[in-house]
Amino acid sequence: MSSLSSLTDQAAPEERLNVNPGILMVVLWLAATVALGLPAISAGIFDALSTDDAMRLVQVRDLIGGQGWFDLVQHRLDPPGASMHWSRVIDAPLAALILMLRPLAGMHGAEALTVFVWPVAIFAAVLALIASIAEVLSNKATGSQITAVLLAVLSAPALIHFRPGAIDHHNAQIALLLALILLVSEIERSTVKAAMAGAVASLSLAIGIEMLPAILPIGIAVFGLFIWRGASVSRQIGAFGAALAAASLVLAAALVPLPSLASPVCDAFGGPVLLLVAGGGVSLVIMAEIDRYYSALRLRLVTGVALAIALLAVFLSLYSGCIASPYGQLDPLVISLWVDRVAESISLRTMLQLMPQKILGFYGFPLMTMGFALAALIKSDPVARFRWIVGIVALAALTALSVWEIRAAAAASMLAAPIFAASLAVLWPARAAGRSLILLAVAASPASLALFGLSARVLIEFIAPRMAIADIHESKCQKVSDVASMIKLPRGRVMAPIDLGPAILLETDHAVFAAPYHRNNDGNAAMLKLMLAPLPTARQMLAERGVDYVVTCSAAPDLDLVRLAPEGLAARLGRGETPEFLEPLDLKPVRDISVWRVRR
Repeated sequence: MSSLSSLTDQAAPEERLNVNPGILMVVLWLAATVALGLPAISAGIFDALSTDDAMRLVQVRDLIGGQGWFDLVQHRLDPPGASMHWSRVIDAPLAALILMLRPLAGMHGAEALTVFVWPVAIFAAVLALIASIAEVLSNKATGSQITAVLLAVLSAPALIHFRPGAIDHHNAQIALLLALILLVSEIERSTVKAAMAGAVASLSLAIGIEMLPAILPIGIAVFGLFIWRGASVSRQIGAFGAALAAASLVLAAALVPLPSLASPVCDAFGGPVLLLVAGGGVSLVIMAEIDRYYSALRLRLVTGVALAIALLAVFLSLYSGCIASPYGQLDPLVISLWVDRVAESISLRTMLQLMPQKILGFYGFPLMTMGFALAALIKSDPVARFRWIVGIVALAALTALSVWEIRAAAAASMLAAPIFAASLAVLWPARAAGRSLILLAVAASPASLALFGLSARVLIEFIAPRMAIADIHESKCQKVSDVASMIKLPRGRVMAPIDLGPAILLETDHAVFAAPYHRNNDGNAAMLKLMLAPLPTARQMLAERGVDYVVTCSAAPDLDLVRLAPEGLAARLGRGETPEFLEPLDLKPVRDISVWRVRR
């Protein structure tokens, strides 16, 4: 009895699209770039910067201005300074691009061009990688490449990282993850690509450890491939491990001061990550060398398990604190009034409470893709199954991570695009180059699922009434133009809302106490405690910290601060009261903020 898929396979091939796939993919990239760039064109490129984008540009400016390569302290944040957990990997090309463009466009123009060109160029690279992954998985089905790029262009959760102005590290790490998956999928065929994969994995982790949950299962898949295949892939696995270890050591020497490598830095590239990455690479090299002399499945398994246990034991003995919550050391006030309300950090549970209509757009496409990918894995040729395994384990890891923090849904959505397209081409090859494959992909795209969820909002809210959306932290005061009037003020120390900190640092010479970074626990806690404090305590705190200016977001006051402390400083300022130790400043043009000078 024929199965449905076999009947479909026997059907007459659908009429092919009479369009050059390369031209069509370029058109899709241009269309998406224009659509993403419209807000930046209308509001201004610098107002298109997120808080992280603004802080990245501040860090790049400081580097160009002479701050040391190894000095990652933001000296105007929580004076005398707060250490950032970002590396210089992204700073270096941004600074180089600005310096190249400065003679042609001036400093301001060079920065504007850079923050526009950088994400657009990475988006082009991402689409090329997505097309290549779809081509490899689908055995060069042309329709799958076009479908994959179209799905990527419609991956709503991820597009925010490719809009003009997005110079933070997320887009680069998505590109590197896709490159890693493409290279690892070819690891059985090429020693050179195996070595490149190891270097790419190290580079991604050197930028930041956000992709570690996706890179780790890929590494485990490579380990499993060697255990199963042995001598036939030992040279490639050895090259992967050697490049992984060597690249991580070179990057550590280039990015981290040697005395700092012993520090238990768990939120960035440092000793703990270096131990795991370099140790894992060396372990693979040792296993490959042993297998050259005596190749046996049982020996590879025993050796691999022994080395893994030894590496894990060393890691736990030296850096056991790294398995704790990354926010465990934060002030409870900072967690409740900031961390738990940051939109990109909310969990699936919180989304169910606050905005259930958006769940389908974030989770529907990756989950659907995994179902199709598993079916394609079963149907595919045994020789090609490792490629599918690599993509599936990475996608599963990102989807699982997004249940804890929604930010992982962006990478999951982009990775799902080529896997979904290739799955359809494998399951229904007769239609792989036809219009129906593209139409099905558009209907199942994250954008379509998001629109369907939003259209069903009334029904969803009737079934599961949601809490007020104001509980999600989406500040209306974080743009550069909001603080432009503060340039007129003499340089001083500013106590302002957390999300306004990066804009003040970027647009003015002032120092700020609060900014949206978990390492800035002291400055963030100081700002929140000040706003909750009664007037006598607030006056004392301002004097102790040497604060010159107090800023509030008059366009959207923080109602939680008012609710927690009705007689606190934030509540009183919100009611229009001016304490005697503050002098209101009439700064024009003023958009959404209110500014007071502290009387000495």
